[in-house]
Amino acid sequence: MHAEYNGFFHIGMITRNERNAIIQHGTMTMVRYRVMQEVNGWSEWCITEDAELGLRIFERGYEAAYVAKSYGQGLMPDTFLDFKKQRFRWAYGAMLIMRHHLASLLGLKKTCLTRGQRYHFLAGWLPWIADGVNLLFNLGALTWTTLMILRPGVFNPPEAMFSMMPIVFFCFKVLKMFVLYRWRIKAGHRQCLAAGLAGLALSHTIARAMVAGFLTKGIGFFRTPKMTSKNKIMQALSACREELLFATALLLGSYILGRTQDMSLFDLRMWRVVLVIQSIPFLAAIIVSITGALPKIPASLIGHMKPIDHYPATDRPQPPPPPIHIESPH
Repeated sequence: MHAEYNGFFHIGMITRNERNAIIQHGTMTMVRYRVMQEVNGWSEWCITEDAELGLRIFERGYEAAYVAKSYGQGLMPDTFLDFKKQRFRWAYGAMLIMRHHLASLLGLKKTCLTRGQRYHFLAGWLPWIADGVNLLFNLGALTWTTLMILRPGVFNPPEAMFSMMPIVFFCFKVLKMFVLYRWRIKAGHRQCLAAGLAGLALSHTIARAMVAGFLTKGIGFFRTPKMTSKNKIMQALSACREELLFATALLLGSYILGRTQDMSLFDLRMWRVVLVIQSIPFLAAIIVSITGALPKIPASLIGHMKPIDHYPATDRPQPPPPPIHIESPH
């Protein structure tokens, strides 16, 4: 989880800072009081009010600086269920922000946002939107597979060209993650694997949050529990019950197709591969949830993170400091 969090703070935020487009996060954030007054403070309607405040500040033309050095320490969730709750809130809040500020982000409403800022806010949330679309794809894939099993010859496997798309997207996602984690945060091979599992394990949670955020607005704020006791194995399985059902359905569908269909068809073989590939994020959730319920696991199993070189706060030219007026004593 440590490496997975570092991916945000030492990859995404560094890149966004170059375009003055950082995501403001509540921990260790400082905002000028007069700016807070000018933008009317926090938005109570948004459960990620810190990120929404940062976007409104950018819309007024102000600049921000990100310092990639930790001046404080925080606690990460102790269980997979709490990990999911935290990421659900982040993704759900992101969708609410996109809906509320869509005109500004698309350039349809006049603000001080630059094209670079609009790009980073939209592109930064695009992978989460893709997770939401992928959830719909999984539901469609399971429906089509069921029809293929029940009505063979009537419902045929999709063409191999169509099946190649999710396979290529998944491989690109994993390869990009591995390269960036190795290059930018100096993660070892085992740490990259652990971070990849943690990230993939949240795919279904993020997908549900994006769909919920697109359809609703009323989910209230909920705090992420910290310093909680470990879950037991059955509690861990309950925490990933949806992922368990999806993984079982996808793998079972692939198995039944292999037992009942003509495996000489290349399109069918490719479709079975798609079903297995689509099950990997759900399997990752099961692994992470059960791992979190196991007795204390030594850190040496994954290895300690190497120190990360700190980047400068910003390479953008800064305005000169305001003049200091000193009144003479009377």
